[in-house]
Amino acid sequence: MRLCRGRLRMAVRDYPERLFIVKRLAGAFWLIAICGFALRAANGPRVIEGIVQDPLGAIVADAEVTLRSGAEQKVMATTTTDEYGHFEFLSLLAGDYVVEVTAPGLQAQQAAVNIGSVPVAPLRISLRLAGTKQEITVRATAGVGVAPSVTENAAALSIDQGALQGLPAEGDDPLAIPSLFVEPAATGAQGPSIVVDGVETNSLDVPVASILEVRVNQNPYAAEFQRPGTGRIEVTTRKGSYHHYRGLLSELFRNSALDARNPFATVTPPLQRSVTEGQLSGPLAKHVSLFLAGRYYYDKETAVINAQTPTGLLVENFGTPERNNYAYGRLDFALSPTQDLTVAYKFKDKSKQNRNVGGFDLPDRAVNLFDRENELKVFENAILSSRLLNDFRFTYLEERQGTDSLVNQPAILVPGAFKSGGAQTILHQTERAASLQDIMSFVTERHTIRFGGGIRPRLFDTYDASNFGGTYSFASLSTYAAGAPYLFTINQGNPAVSYSQKEYFSFFDDDFKVNRRLSLSAGVRYEGQSNLHDYNNVAPRLALAYALGQKTVLRAGAGVFYDHQPDIFQQQALLYNGQQVRQIVLENPPFPVPLPGSSGLSLAPPSIVTIAPGIQTPYLIQGSVTVERKLNERSYLTFDFTTLRGLKLYLTRNINAPLPATGQRPNPNYVNIDQFESSGRSRSNILTVTYRTALRSHFDLFAQYAFSRSTDNTSGFLFLPANNYDLTSEYGRSDFDRRHRFKVFGTYEMPWGFDAGAILNLSSGIPFNITTGFDNNHDTVANDRPPGVGRNTGLGPGYADLDLHLSKNFRLRREYAKPKLEIGVDAFNLLNATNDKSFVGVLTSPYFGRAEAANPARELQISLRFKF
Repeated sequence: MRLCRGRLRMAVRDYPERLFIVKRLAGAFWLIAICGFALRAANGPRVIEGIVQDPLGAIVADAEVTLRSGAEQKVMATTTTDEYGHFEFLSLLAGDYVVEVTAPGLQAQQAAVNIGSVPVAPLRISLRLAGTKQEITVRATAGVGVAPSVTENAAALSIDQGALQGLPAEGDDPLAIPSLFVEPAATGAQGPSIVVDGVETNSLDVPVASILEVRVNQNPYAAEFQRPGTGRIEVTTRKGSYHHYRGLLSELFRNSALDARNPFATVTPPLQRSVTEGQLSGPLAKHVSLFLAGRYYYDKETAVINAQTPTGLLVENFGTPERNNYAYGRLDFALSPTQDLTVAYKFKDKSKQNRNVGGFDLPDRAVNLFDRENELKVFENAILSSRLLNDFRFTYLEERQGTDSLVNQPAILVPGAFKSGGAQTILHQTERAASLQDIMSFVTERHTIRFGGGIRPRLFDTYDASNFGGTYSFASLSTYAAGAPYLFTINQGNPAVSYSQKEYFSFFDDDFKVNRRLSLSAGVRYEGQSNLHDYNNVAPRLALAYALGQKTVLRAGAGVFYDHQPDIFQQQALLYNGQQVRQIVLENPPFPVPLPGSSGLSLAPPSIVTIAPGIQTPYLIQGSVTVERKLNERSYLTFDFTTLRGLKLYLTRNINAPLPATGQRPNPNYVNIDQFESSGRSRSNILTVTYRTALRSHFDLFAQYAFSRSTDNTSGFLFLPANNYDLTSEYGRSDFDRRHRFKVFGTYEMPWGFDAGAILNLSSGIPFNITTGFDNNHDTVANDRPPGVGRNTGLGPGYADLDLHLSKNFRLRREYAKPKLEIGVDAFNLLNATNDKSFVGVLTSPYFGRAEAANPARELQISLRFKF
């Protein structure tokens, strides 16, 4: 322990200095940006702009917006909302105006606006289904006397297409920024929930140009969704315009000649990356719009090997190329003023070569991966009456995934030193899944009621011939040199299996405006699964928003959120049942041949995988209290305290491990019986401060600081405890537990066509587990810890990263919104900070207390976009 702590002190001694430099430079950047905006805003034109929404808060594109003078009602200008529901009128004089918005199937709405010396805040106009036309008066100093919304909060993150292109994102990944604001304690067994156009999906994998908006923590306690707001990412895709043609051609380029050297490499690792995207949208017929987008991603990247082999230290670069193709298209049909139909198609083809190499993994551990997917979506939205809406959603996907080892040799594992031999991974799986949902919305003056449900049947065909060549595990380099592995494992049998799984849900939610100060949201959700005999998964949700004054809102909420059982449970239990595939586990075998022949292996008792009888659905209980303060028309400050408790969480336990008292296995017919069960628990407390501002349309800033503590006794459903008969010592810091996290991003539209964007990410270190390196309790897993040492007691250094985007727009014609060219550059890890990762906690490792690898050094990315 003293050695570990001493090495950790050396690793973190330079961190405060790096952190200080990052903070000073980041502060200077934002000070310059704010001062630049102030100079621009003082002389800028007066503007009326806003967003048009339907009664449920969804944007309304192609709505007709008319600007009239306040006195004569003379038409001053007309426009239509863009795909983001946004409109604007520029260069206006002081005076009174009326903005009128009309859209098919919705009532017209008017807003009276007074322009004075103070800029007018952006309008948010909600079109109604029924009732008379409502007039709203908007003045620069006026307050709005309506109940605060429960479904919208100032701490929610919303990133539209413009922000996605204006912020630095490596490889143009649309989830890179939203993922920073996902709370790990609120995600499920398989990570955060990704909801695309209202339907939960396995992954996003679409061209960035096809994304309209990405949101996190919107409507945190909505019964419509499985996970809480900070545990899900909502994505809305774009549709074509019925009136205008729009297009985009873009190219992103990276080359290692522009990058700094990785701290663990002797020379700069070779790299070449290009990302090409194209997009076209517009009217196909009078009531039909078309949207097409494609993406080609080529990455000739390099992994850095840093391993201690029997012949000495090995540090080298190893190529890991990747090619991805994405295509997305949709047709939108305006069947009538009250009915829309959408037909969308997504294609994905991903190919990754030489993966699983780097750090301690040598080149012969390489695997090739592929992932191909076809997905069809059909959405129908209908206004059934003046108060009733219906959303019907159907999707069907077929996805084929595969992983193949390049070397068919027994694997050699020496934890904390090196891993060689074949990867022993041959896994092919085909999934066919459909999703059927129908959601009704009933809207009145004070109530918005949503109810509905859905079902998701899934079929799997799996071929898993992994470890059919065998794996030797050694405790240290010295035992490897002596030819004394502590374990040999090998699989034999039929690796093909098919199975199915159905997931279904129903929900009811009522958003109720009690009075001008108070809004309530009460709902309930029911989760079910075909292969899980746990039928009481009723999840109530409750939230409120209370206006303490014109500028302060108190928010509170509580809810229960159930998880799904991962499909891998069935796959493992059906494959490794002792008959389909036999798992042979031998302790202290001879090396390199475990037994004289295969007949000897067939006589060895097998190991099996089972699902615990009566296994239950994990669930999360979340409660929160938030104080939201409106500082000015476009600036908000929020203080939020959230507590989360996870119960019946998944983990794996060997119920046939040797008994501590006798050293004998309970069932002598088997070696290991690894059982999936729901006996884990967790607890998290998080204090979050969020600041959001938007200074007119030129500067946007979103900053968030979180102080948190997360503890649990499981690292996931594949987690095996050190002591299979006592989980007490497993309860400790969560793998993702970072006490301090500070994240800020902003975009600034500068004069002369320049745009800037930046992301600053600072956090304290995460823990790591300390183990002896030996299988002390003979349960065939070398995860035993020294006496008195709990789980995750090691601590790694903090993380500091500053990314910057700078671009220049060139208008190819003088008219507004005509074709333009954008040239940009992104700098990732601008200050070239060393951020170590994957700290080694194996006492027998020569790397004990040190990092196995590091996050990338400074990288530069050049972008070229042509918009028309």
